[in-house]
Amino acid sequence: MKKRYEPKQIEKKWQRYWEEKDYFSPSLDREKAAFSMAMPPANITGALHIGHALNNTIQDIMARFKRMQGYDVFWVPGIDHAGIATQNVVERSLAREGLSRQQLGKEEFCRRIWKWKEKYGEKIFSQLKDLGVSCSWKDRTFTMDEKYRLAVKEVFVRLYEEGYIYRGSYIINWCPKCRTALSDIEVKYEEAKGKLYYIRYPFKDEKLYLVVATTRPETMLGDTAVAVNPEDKRYKGLQGKRLILPLVGRELPLIYDRYVDPEFGTGAVKITPAHDPNDFLIGKKYDLPFINILTKDGRINENGGAYRGLDRYECRRKILEDLEEEGYLEKVEDYVHRLGRCYRCETPVEPYISTQWFIRMKDLARQAIEVVKRGKIKFFPSFWEKIYFQWMENIRDWCISRQIWWGHQIPVWYCKSCGKVTVTRQEPDRCSHCGSSHLKQDEDVLDTWFSSSLWPFSSLGWPEKSEKLERFYPTSLLCTSWDILFFWVARMIMMGIKFTGKVPFHKVYIHPLIGDEKGEKMSKSKGNVIDPLEMMRKYGTDAFRFSLVAFKTDSRYIRFSEERVRGYRNFVNKIWNASRFILMNIEDLDPGKSLKDLKMLELCDRWIISRYHHLLREVTSNLESFKFSEAANLLYQFIWDELCDWYIELVKPRLRKEEDPSSRYSAQWILLYVLKGTLKMLHPFMPFITEEIYQRLSKDGDEESIMISSWPRPEGERDREAEEKMSLLMKVIQEARTIRSEMRIPPQKKINLYLKSADPDELELLEKNKSYISHLVKTEQLIIGEEVERPADSASSVVEKIELFIPLKGLLDLDKEKKRLKAMLKELEERLNATKKRLSNPQFLKNAPSQVVNKEKEKEIDLGVKVERLKKRLEEIE
Repeated sequence: MKKRYEPKQIEKKWQRYWEEKDYFSPSLDREKAAFSMAMPPANITGALHIGHALNNTIQDIMARFKRMQGYDVFWVPGIDHAGIATQNVVERSLAREGLSRQQLGKEEFCRRIWKWKEKYGEKIFSQLKDLGVSCSWKDRTFTMDEKYRLAVKEVFVRLYEEGYIYRGSYIINWCPKCRTALSDIEVKYEEAKGKLYYIRYPFKDEKLYLVVATTRPETMLGDTAVAVNPEDKRYKGLQGKRLILPLVGRELPLIYDRYVDPEFGTGAVKITPAHDPNDFLIGKKYDLPFINILTKDGRINENGGAYRGLDRYECRRKILEDLEEEGYLEKVEDYVHRLGRCYRCETPVEPYISTQWFIRMKDLARQAIEVVKRGKIKFFPSFWEKIYFQWMENIRDWCISRQIWWGHQIPVWYCKSCGKVTVTRQEPDRCSHCGSSHLKQDEDVLDTWFSSSLWPFSSLGWPEKSEKLERFYPTSLLCTSWDILFFWVARMIMMGIKFTGKVPFHKVYIHPLIGDEKGEKMSKSKGNVIDPLEMMRKYGTDAFRFSLVAFKTDSRYIRFSEERVRGYRNFVNKIWNASRFILMNIEDLDPGKSLKDLKMLELCDRWIISRYHHLLREVTSNLESFKFSEAANLLYQFIWDELCDWYIELVKPRLRKEEDPSSRYSAQWILLYVLKGTLKMLHPFMPFITEEIYQRLSKDGDEESIMISSWPRPEGERDREAEEKMSLLMKVIQEARTIRSEMRIPPQKKINLYLKSADPDELELLEKNKSYISHLVKTEQLIIGEEVERPADSASSVVEKIELFIPLKGLLDLDKEKKRLKAMLKELEERLNATKKRLSNPQFLKNAPSQVVNKEKEKEIDLGVKVERLKKRLEEIE
């Protein structure tokens, strides 16, 4: 093995090898249990981002783990056409050429998007391969493949025929930039600082007026009423009165309705049925006129009179100027309100009356709620079930039509002769009602999430009854982030039950999103985006993958930083160096024996075997329950601390050829046994380095690759006696090493160590294993006994009932050491006082993020311990 681990060459070699061997494809062996996942399809909008990296790393961990457990694994990869998002990025690309989609026309524009898909679709697949993703690449799917198109049409037609899909004029969310309808969950809401405008609406034929408060004065152009609450005493006795709309002159009725909140503004509100969802319902209730004042690009239309042609925000400014000039604007206040933005382009959306296609959701939702309540689908973590139920129980009809060019065109044809619609799976040549050939297809396309909701079964070949659909559906697991629980997960459940009669997956693991080191969402505008490809190039894919899953959080965002990846690169190097050391020292080993055949097992041998088997049980259990960070950190702690820093160091003297052959053989065999098993546990997390090392080990049977090797199994019960005894010895060794470090005793200098105990069992343990202590503490003399006296000028400590003494005379200049410790103590006390002062400041506790406060509290404890230890050392040498 080379001295340094070089990930770049090794990663490409093994990814190519695995693909050539076809390890990623399912065997379709009926004797094996099936395990399947459908990869959340990445959008074809660009390159792999860090969210894709996290999601696919988690899935790959499960795929590799289950494969090693003997399952027939089928992991379906794919990409999504991502209607609005892809159209937006391609339009931006055209703009850089000085072109628009309107100049190109629909056919040429869509042809450009197909070219974009070929380029970026392959790019994303290539990047996923670089990440080590082990999905069945032969079965990759695109949501606009011909087979997928057939599935989309089949679902639409069936839903239409069964009365779930209808066309209606309704108030919807409209994006003026994308110029399309959006479903409710495609609108992102945020708290925004705005203004509340108080406008005087005069009564007809009177000098009196009502003051109405609004955040959107431009929409007054579409007002058709003013409303107050019937319980509001301020407006008693005004029934039947009519008001005049300022600037426009339209008469408005005064309506009394309990919908009005008396606490908002003046308690009197303008009613604009065409531009507010609540006002829409009021308009229906009181049969008010619906006056649309906006064009599809957010400008004022012909109903806006003198304001026609103005952008909505220009119109707001002009209306406010005119209101003030004519004495209608009473006052303006600062106001924080909820602002809805398009989830794709961030443009503020407009409530807008439009004729759209909808799906009735209540019945579909009822069944989807039931399967989760009955445990047929389980969420991990389980608290997401409550959030799922809340949304599903309040579900509204889903607006599924989009006014864009890229996507699945709605399979509806309008007859120019009789005006009726034909809904069919194939393009018709005649109207199904009158037989006319004068047909025109609906120009709208379906919401991207409509086609995505069919993913678990359509990606397996539905509506055809394929072998893979029969074997691998329902899928075993869905891994996804919480932000698309309603966009995607809930809709997949509804569609899966409706069209297959089965749930689409049995388990749903919902993971956090990746944030920056402060826990804030990554975005280009903030400049805090971390490029996964750059991380993989700089630190290696294994280190990057491990850094993604090793961080435990209860938050919705993982605090991620480059520093974390750098730290886990050191862990990768540790694994490499430890494996290299073991391989160099087992070259003459014949590993034919089994664990139970070993003789001459020392305490540390029993300990590492027990710890290894305990690790194996814990890692297996954590992976089965999707506790990835727990499994990763157990592996990290075992490899770095117990295997490398303790066991390897303890057996180094036994590995010399002149040592007892039986003891040497046991040490060699156990090193190989533990290394091989630990590499297998680590493989799902770090596939490349584990394969590289595994190929250098002696292999069992047909295990030509670690990827298809068997997941290890624990042998025997936990050896608690060995663990307890080693724990005590390790504490003694650690304490002696800590004293050496605190007193700055040079590493090359050997020390005298005195150990005193009145407990005969402890004395026996220390005597039997004095070689461990002497070797790791570097002692000249090791004196153990019940009657040991403390030497003069010695540093001391206590571990349980064992007293430790280290004579300092001759090891260092005591006067110099006294000065150094005093200076160090002064510095630590200053830092401790500063920390205490910070933690006693109410403003700091109130305003600082919780993680910052917790870090300060940990610092206070750590500094306090260090100060007390230094005081003790000073006392001992004074």
